[in-house]
Amino acid sequence: MADIQIFKKLQKGRTFLRVEVTPKSAETRKLLRQFQAEVKAFEKNWKSTDAYRAAQKAKKAKAKKKKSAT
Repeated sequence: MADIQIFKKLQKGRTFLRVEVTPKSAETRKLLRQFQAEVKAFEKNWKSTDAYRAAQKAKKAKAKKKKSAT
């Protein structure tokens, strides 16, 4: 079906997963493309939320404050 490797990393209380897949069949490649499309749609929807925008604004302000302090 497919060769799958999963790498997990914990950083600052967050879990990051990296999945590497080498599809061997047309059906598996189709499922992988569908999964990638759904992940992109999720990211697009998340980036349009107020919480994401507020977090990005706070991140930029923090970086600017840190840069001006040095």
